[in-house]
Amino acid sequence: MVPSSPDDNPVDTSTGPQATDGSVEDLSEEELYAIVRVATEDAVLGALGTLMFVGIGIVLVSWGAALLMSATPLPAAIGVVLVLFGAYLALSSLRMIPPVREWV
Repeated sequence: MVPSSPDDNPVDTSTGPQATDGSVEDLSEEELYAIVRVATEDAVLGALGTLMFVGIGIVLVSWGAALLMSATPLPAAIGVVLVLFGAYLALSSLRMIPPVREWV
């Protein structure tokens, strides 16, 4: 996971630290740092991914709405699909509706 500096004692954190009573008192400083670093990285990437999917959903909805204003049926049908998919993408990334993997 996190490489240790050469002067520190190497600790294997690949299997995950095991606290016996569920407290952090039994963890070494290096193990605690590794846990906090991985958790922080996961949280930041999750937030950025959510913002990206919501942004893509908004763009798809706006393009679909523009296509819905056309007078011909084919672009209007594509617009409906884009609006529905963009709305689904934005709402599922915000966890307002369940994602497809939970439907199956």
